[in-house]
Amino acid sequence: MLKNYFKVAFRYLWQTKISALIHIGGLAVAMAAAVLILLWSQNELRFDNFYPDADRIYLRTDYDTIKAAYPFSGKSQYPAFKAIQENVPEIEQMAMAGHSLGRKILEINGRQFKEPNALIVGKDWVDMFDYKVHQGSLDYFFNHPRSVILTRSKSAQYFGDLPPLQQTLYIDSIPYSIAAIIEDIPANSSFQQDVLVSNSIYKETKEGIENTASWGMYTQLLFLKLHRGASLEEAEQKIAEIIAGNRPPWMADSPRRTKLVALKDLHFETGLLDQIIPHGNTLNLWVFSILAVLLLAVGSVNFVNLAIARIGIRLREIGIRKIVGASKNQLFAQVMVETFLSVIMATGITLLLAFLILPEFNQFTERNLILNLMDQQIILLILGVVALVLILTGLYPALVLTTLKPIGLLKNQVLNGISRQGFRKALVTGQLVFTIVMLIGIVTIHYQFTFIQRQTDTYQKNQVFKLDVPLPFGFDWNDKEVKNSYKSRVSSIKTRLLANSAIQSVSQVNGTSILDDNRKHPVSISWSGYPDPQEPVDAVMIWADEDYDELANLALASGRWFNDENEADSYNFIINETAVKTFGLQEPVVGTSFSTMSFQTGSEQKGSIIGVVKDYHHKSLHEKIDPIVFSLDLLGAANYLVKVKAGNSTQALEHAKAVWNEFTPEQPFDYSFLDEEFDRLYKDDRKALTLSLVFGGLSILLSSLGLLGMISVSIQQRTKEIGIRKVMGANVTGIMALLSRDLIKLILISFAIASPIAWYGMNRWLENFAYRINMNWWIFAGAAVITVLITVLTVSSQTLRATLKNPVESLRTE
Repeated sequence: MLKNYFKVAFRYLWQTKISALIHIGGLAVAMAAAVLILLWSQNELRFDNFYPDADRIYLRTDYDTIKAAYPFSGKSQYPAFKAIQENVPEIEQMAMAGHSLGRKILEINGRQFKEPNALIVGKDWVDMFDYKVHQGSLDYFFNHPRSVILTRSKSAQYFGDLPPLQQTLYIDSIPYSIAAIIEDIPANSSFQQDVLVSNSIYKETKEGIENTASWGMYTQLLFLKLHRGASLEEAEQKIAEIIAGNRPPWMADSPRRTKLVALKDLHFETGLLDQIIPHGNTLNLWVFSILAVLLLAVGSVNFVNLAIARIGIRLREIGIRKIVGASKNQLFAQVMVETFLSVIMATGITLLLAFLILPEFNQFTERNLILNLMDQQIILLILGVVALVLILTGLYPALVLTTLKPIGLLKNQVLNGISRQGFRKALVTGQLVFTIVMLIGIVTIHYQFTFIQRQTDTYQKNQVFKLDVPLPFGFDWNDKEVKNSYKSRVSSIKTRLLANSAIQSVSQVNGTSILDDNRKHPVSISWSGYPDPQEPVDAVMIWADEDYDELANLALASGRWFNDENEADSYNFIINETAVKTFGLQEPVVGTSFSTMSFQTGSEQKGSIIGVVKDYHHKSLHEKIDPIVFSLDLLGAANYLVKVKAGNSTQALEHAKAVWNEFTPEQPFDYSFLDEEFDRLYKDDRKALTLSLVFGGLSILLSSLGLLGMISVSIQQRTKEIGIRKVMGANVTGIMALLSRDLIKLILISFAIASPIAWYGMNRWLENFAYRINMNWWIFAGAAVITVLITVLTVSSQTLRATLKNPVESLRTE
């Protein structure tokens, strides 16, 4: 019997291969998207769970007890490791890692570069975090100070097909041997560093030795594993006392306090500052997972609607089966077998699509996800998707067909009964609601992103690049002769850069970026004629030269910019409009005198306000503009902003590289354009835009298939009616309008349901921006128009074919 079910099912699918291809293909696309999203969601939820005793491992962090809104630091002092290990009995094991090679230069076969993705570790780290060795020996790493560990991918990048254990890696001209090659880091690990360098590297320089002995330098990630049953609160309290008791005098009154954050919570801990740990977002996790389920539901609805649409060509077959004795169970089994075959075929296409799309998906999500069909978790995920789809797609058509009356089946009257059921219309309405919500989301996100770009277009992002010239090795600010030599050097670099006609202007500034400078500091300024401040004001301090305003396109609301020939300007300030409000200054602001402690010299500084800059977005539009205080740079900042004349980028970069090599030959040339910084700053927003386009496109495709199924059923039900109307003189346009009327009603109902949902959801998303667009009426109207156009285009082919059909054929009784 089962063999016969499959034979009939194969025969039926072959007879309707075009229709089968449409509904199986649509289902496969929805399943592929769902599998990839759920694979990503599963990876996010399982972050760091695979480490041994992960539930007992914690990261020591600091939080600010005064300003709880501030993010907290995940760094610790190097000496804290030994002090905590000796004085906190609740701790079973500890591990520590430095998270950057800083200014160190790596060299392989004469090629110099920097490696940002590295950890500086010792035996304790490798013991705690369970690395899988592919080649070499971890013992060699433990026992040989000048050695490194590489992942397989990094080894292939560095050495290609050469035997890695026989190669040498130079760090600041010091040779390091390759101790071991480890397997690539799992995608759900918080430690995605491909290079592990022995912590003996700290002993190679005077600076490294001093930093590892200082209780004032926060440079290390410090993890600890508690004994089973040990009190987290007691361990936290003891560690806090150790840290507080060893602070240098200048940090004695620091509001920083110890907080232990569980390893398993790190991935979704968004408050950590300056962290190398990849952070997840619980909201994104929920949204994407729900969208995956909705896509599956929409794909399944299409399958159901198309299955019902094809009932008309099987009426007599089912009727004869019932008359000759087929039971409801047998008919149910037949339909479920056909559905099962379709789902299995869709699953095969799903896996093929998933494997093909996975590399691009990994690049998009910045993860290294692997669709391993031998992994039990992956198998369960895929089986779960298949089971859910089988239930959603098989039960309703099977139940419909098994409850039909044999006489009605033989007289082609069954579809009138089906039409009275509103279930299919409800399903299509749900699809349209999903589509309209996605369309409104696409337009809103695109509109907001366009708004962001307009706010930063004045910077001419594709014509300005940044150079960060590092301090010379062994630089000592306390040596006056060295400092004067340095100032002369950085001034010469600016002069040499300007010597090329391809470069329009150059500015020296200590800021991290025009687009992303959020270095707020507590600032205490006493203003002449105003009460002394009760507490410091958090402001961004920017030390710039006389050319910064022109290069950054700053607009002055009043006053003037710095003049380097005016000696008094070395002590004056320029502030932005937000600073005027924050400091409570009254007009005229220009000319207001002040006194404060100079951040540059450490001595008292007296001066006056010489200008007020109009507010500009110095950081992400997600955040409000901060008070900004500009000061004329006295120390000679080595951060250069270079503005290129249009069309001369290549020539300008070649000249900048020549200048770099002239003054900093020991360092590889490193630069970044502002548009690259813009892309990094709004990376998550770009992802939201991309995802909305993908989901929107899929929802449109799947909804179109659903509408196709519904109009097919409608036409089958009304074949004779169409024939009679044509005989009575109805034209093609009138009949098309008649057939489309119900769909237009569904669109209006869907729009009424979708609009408040989309309005609420997108307003919640826009709340993430301090500066945002408004949800205008045309966004909703545009989504409605697009939906109507999609509907018309989808149903036009089916309705045209029905209306152009010979009415004699429509009225013939078979």
